[in-house]
Amino acid sequence: MKFELITLLSKQFDKTTASRRVCFIRSLIAKLNLNGYTVEKEARHPHLASAKINFKVTKHGQTCWIELDNKSPRIRSLESIQSINEHGGNGFILLRNSFLSQHKKLGIDIISARS
Repeated sequence: MKFELITLLSKQFDKTTASRRVCFIRSLIAKLNLNGYTVEKEARHPHLASAKINFKVTKHGQTCWIELDNKSPRIRSLESIQSINEHGGNGFILLRNSFLSQHKKLGIDIISARS
């Protein structure tokens, strides 16, 4: 499921949409919903009691976690997704305003949403 989401979201948003966080979040959720995904915003982290993850995305009983950052991944985002991945879950970081191609940092997929 994670790779389906990465394909669906990678470089799919224009500059105007990506630059405004609220507009971007609405567009992101709409795109996911149109493709059959259920989205929960600010979901509780499954392993860190005091932490939240920007999006919990589910479809057909599978779950993937997405942290949303602007131009580069925050340390907190990396730690949150790393914790999920270490416990057998799936997650990645989506950057709104980055031109970086898809890459990994600390074994975590970092994806650019902006085309």
